[in-house]
Formats: sequence, structure tokens, C-alpha cells
Amino acid sequence: MLPDKTLMAVGLAVAASAILSFIDNFVGVVSQEAGLWQFQVFRTLFAIPLMLIAARVSRRVIRPVNVPRLVVRSLAVSVGLLIYFASLGALPVSQAGAGLFSAPLWVALLSVILFRQKIGGMGAFAVVIGFAGALMLLQPDFGNLTTLSLMPLAAGLFYGLGMMLTRHWCREESAIALAIGIFATIGAAGLVMLIVVTFWPGDTFITAPWSPPSARFLWLTLFQAVGAVVAVTLIAQAYRIGNPAVLAVFEYTFLIFASLWAFVLWGTATNPLAWAGIAVILTSGILMAISQKENTNAPAAV
Repeated sequence: MLPDKTLMAVGLAVAASAILSFIDNFVGVVSQEAGLWQFQVFRTLFAIPLMLIAARVSRRVIRPVNVPRLVVRSLAVSVGLLIYFASLGALPVSQAGAGLFSAPLWVALLSVILFRQKIGGMGAFAVVIGFAGALMLLQPDFGNLTTLSLMPLAAGLFYGLGMMLTRHWCREESAIALAIGIFATIGAAGLVMLIVVTFWPGDTFITAPWSPPSARFLWLTLFQAVGAVVAVTLIAQAYRIGNPAVLAVFEYTFLIFASLWAFVLWGTATNPLAWAGIAVILTSGILMAISQKENTNAPAAV
């Protein structure tokens, strides 16, 4: 049996994954109304006031502790999320999410490369099978690899880098300050890129220029912003009261929910190989959590 607080934290993490995977299924619908950059600008305009109100009501601290480090962390996470959202314009949520949720595996590799940390044999095995599981879910055509094929994994790389910087650089920052930093960075990048693509437009979700926002676009974007704020709040509370090693595993339920929502909402079925990939990724997450717990509990070297 899990302790009461851990059980509550797991419930919050699973609820956050269910909400995020649900709202992300509508990004493809948003792409029919406007481009990626316009979507991000409006999403930021909706989300930041909501978070400021939440901070006011809950009396949370939003003043950054270390602005330069927060900026670098926000840039890394924002790049990963922007690549993820760009992927959603053309890929199912479960496939794009498979790349984004390769982040813990990238964290393990980057920790070894940048901070010379040891992950152990089990950790290394988890990295290998997790990457294999992501490929099973993404199912790229190796004979016709394109930039789009690799975008989800690139999203996971940058998102993982951001999570690693959170651990090493931004431990003292509040959850709301971290969230506002990400939304503000994405919004600023979206505004710059919206100006660029308006002058040099294209015909894809990434290169679509400014268009007069329709009522459908505004409602979908507000819906996305509210869902994102609620999910971020839930996951922040989960990590505040729960064991991170345990919670990291349950965040992978995003992939299961994404596949289920895609079937319920759009009738998009997930093939057996993709379900096997989800199982492999879940297994790798469990092994990684066990490995991290063992490394944390190991006696310090004299």
C-alpha cells in the first residue's frame, strides 16, 4: 500500500496527465483555424492572467529567485514544448507525446554527460528499452526519414534538459514562477515568429501567418489555456507532497490517455505495436524510478 500523501500525489499526477492528453487532442483542430505562433500568443494571453489570479488567491510567491537561471530553464523547456506543439499539427498526440516523454531518458544521458553522474546498469538498460519503446510508438519510416519524424524526440531532448536544469538550478523557484516563465517565453517567441511568418508566410501549421481570430479559435485556445493551468497546478501539488521517483512513472499514463482520447474523440485506433511501445516505455519508467531510488539511498562514498 502507498502512504496516503503518495496515493493522493499519484492521483493528482494521473489527473494532470488525463487533462493534458485530452486538451492536446484539440491542437489539430486549432491548426484548422490558425497557425502555431498565433495559437501560442493567445494561449499565453489567456494563461498568464489565470496563473496570476491563482497565485493571488493561494498567496503563492511568484517573484523569481534567480532570473538568469530561470530564463535559461524557461528557454530549454519552451523549445521542447514548441517542437511538441508543432508535431501535434501533423501527428497523433500519442506519437508526439512519445517523443516528449522520452525526456526522462534524455535526463539520464545528459546527467552522465554534463554532470558525470552514475545511473547504474539498471538505469542504462531503462534508457535503451525506453528509447526502443518510443520508436515502437513513433514507428518512423527509416527509408523515408524526415525532420517531422525526429521532431518528437528533439522535443524530449530539450524538455529533458529543462527538467534537469530545474533540478540543478531552479529548486528554490516556486511552481507558479516556473510555469509563468515558460508561458512568457513561449508567448514572446510566438509573437516574434508570428511577425516573421506574417511577412514570409507558408501553408503549414508552423508557417501560417496571422489571421483574424474566429470565435472557434478563441474558445479552443481558452479551453487549452484553462486545461494547461489546471494540469500544471495539479502536477506541481503532486510533486510538492509526493515522491518524485514514483510520480515520474505515473506521468507516463499520458501516453495511455492520449491513445484512449484519440479513439473516443476521433475514432483513431492505436495499433498493437504502438500499445507494445507504451508498455515498454512504462516498464522503462519503472526501472528508471527504481534505479534513481537505489542511487539516492546508496551510502555516500568516503
